[in-house]
Amino acid sequence: MAARAVGIAVLLLVQLVSSSTPLRTKAGAAGEPDQLAEVARPGQGRYAVIFDAGSTGSRVHVFRFDRKMDLVGIGNDIELFAKVKPGLSSYAGHPHEAANSILPLLEKAKSAVPGWLMKKTPVKLGATAGLRLIGDEQAEQILEAVRDLVHTKSKFQYNPQWINVIEGSQEGSYLWVNTATIGSSTMQLPQGGARYDECREEIAKAALNQNASCAAKNCTFNGVWNGGGGAGQGNLYVASSFYHLAPHVGIIESNAPSAKATPAAFGAAAEKACQLSFEEAKAAYPMLRDSDVPYVCMDLAYQYTLLVDGFGVDPTKEITLVVKVKHGEYYIEAAWPLGTAIEAVTPKKRFQDA
Repeated sequence: MAARAVGIAVLLLVQLVSSSTPLRTKAGAAGEPDQLAEVARPGQGRYAVIFDAGSTGSRVHVFRFDRKMDLVGIGNDIELFAKVKPGLSSYAGHPHEAANSILPLLEKAKSAVPGWLMKKTPVKLGATAGLRLIGDEQAEQILEAVRDLVHTKSKFQYNPQWINVIEGSQEGSYLWVNTATIGSSTMQLPQGGARYDECREEIAKAALNQNASCAAKNCTFNGVWNGGGGAGQGNLYVASSFYHLAPHVGIIESNAPSAKATPAAFGAAAEKACQLSFEEAKAAYPMLRDSDVPYVCMDLAYQYTLLVDGFGVDPTKEITLVVKVKHGEYYIEAAWPLGTAIEAVTPKKRFQDA
């Protein structure tokens, strides 16, 4: 629990959804595009193929950049996107089946990149929550099978080190390039309900490690520097589990790419959820999957505590919950793949100096 919190500590903060932030789905269509949509004839440019291997499914993003490193379209969209379910971790103990599960995504990516550019097109896979939880040995077996698949079934620029489990700090740094995010929590609600105050205390002490020493002047928690402040911190964006849980518990409306809320709304929702038994919570939150119901009390308490006690956000401050970021007529996921794509195709010195 503490390790998960440390991994995400650096990375909620601040976000700048700048005018240069690129996007995917056309504005007004908040749902996912057809994952098997036709790919128009590819054009020149720098390409990057990024696999996001999450706990619930695997996704592939193909991005194309011009010489100025501006994102340009692929066919009729701003990126190629496709997904499959379940995630790699569902194949624990069966590494070759895990690797084969992403073969349709690899084939889709190959169709989007010109053949003469494949050897110059980096392919990366970042596995997140799911593989972190199944143990190092089984995770490495799956990753090795994926490496073999990518290396033998495509001509993309390949490096075995580019196919791995990414740490929370890496996930966050790539997200910062696109938009800030916080990962999912892993704390569970007992069958008979839980006390909100006890949950908050446990999170503050164990997960946030607020008593850790810090060499910097201003820290958040676990001894992590807060970034030094700045005008950008007035606009706070949160994503991932914050966005996905909020509509299920009545904090925001569903299906909007972004919405406004306050930390206090998460606190009030947590107090309510923590008074409920499993069956009561199941009835109160019919939009939640049964597998998520046991976590709702601790998830909400964690989110409120992280914002208010961890990052020092005023409970009444308005924040933006985001799943997609708008640019022009397009939307793109508020997630880490675009950040790692930019790093992959940007000359190393230029990226470090940015």
